[in-house]
Amino acid sequence: MKNYDHALLVMEKQDYPAEAREVIIRTEEKILADEKANKIYESMYRAYWLKKKNFDRFSDKVKALAELIGEHEHTVKLVLLINCTKPLLALYKKEGISEDIYWNTIIDLKVKMLECIENYGVPGTFVEGWFIQFYTLRRFGIGRFQYELADFCEDYYEEHGIVLKDSEFVLGMHIPSHLGSLDEETRMDSYKKAYEFFKDKFNGGPMVVCCGSWLLYPDNLNILPEKSKVREFILDYEPLDITRTYDFGDAWRIYGVENEHKRVHELPRNTSMQRAFAEWFEQGKKCGHAYCILIFDGEKLLTRNTREEFKEKFGY
Repeated sequence: MKNYDHALLVMEKQDYPAEAREVIIRTEEKILADEKANKIYESMYRAYWLKKKNFDRFSDKVKALAELIGEHEHTVKLVLLINCTKPLLALYKKEGISEDIYWNTIIDLKVKMLECIENYGVPGTFVEGWFIQFYTLRRFGIGRFQYELADFCEDYYEEHGIVLKDSEFVLGMHIPSHLGSLDEETRMDSYKKAYEFFKDKFNGGPMVVCCGSWLLYPDNLNILPEKSKVREFILDYEPLDITRTYDFGDAWRIYGVENEHKRVHELPRNTSMQRAFAEWFEQGKKCGHAYCILIFDGEKLLTRNTREEFKEKFGY
């Protein structure tokens, strides 16, 4: 590492919390000040950015560097990822991709950092394997959501003039936390921008998006309060595969890792979502996961249902 000027730009432009900046800058400076640490870092950089190896391929080096400089492994991983946004910007420019999309894409580093602070008390990331598709231009932040090049994961689908078979091209969607409301205006803004960005992939036809998420589990329509924007978001989609889970593996997203395995009466109830899910669990009911499809023709959602239509079609 020669400097971390771009990392400073990223943190300033995206308004990283002051405490987090301090830890990240301290980690960068420790790497620069120690020849051995810098050598380990450069090896990690080559593996990740140049050879496109994911973190599991050099986890020993992450541990060695963290131990050498006395910083947390989660922070070391984030430092590498932030520094790799500099060559990523050059790649965006080379490919003619909007710089606005670049900045909207790498905001996910901040999102995951905030989740790391909430769950582990340190600025960093504990989902380092998640990021590689951003750096290989397969996943992009467009408006409120993230979209990635993906394959259809069901055997067959035929509705709204769309026919899909297993492994055919679709867009995958992800729903980052900490990025604001899921209100209709925000959702439609993202769909329209994504339609424009990916229109060549669909040869001018409707955009097909698939998403597998706990957030889209249809019973969330019954769990969450009526004013919840998540309920409206669910109605943009049609469920294709619904799984009720015995062990709610996404509980940490609602309650944090320190609370995810607690008994129901011990769960925090500081937010409306925490209260809603705790009340659901108290009734002995389960949560789940759904793989869903969204079809957008550039102006309207072909898969959009009213609450009554959704219940009649899918039983929730």
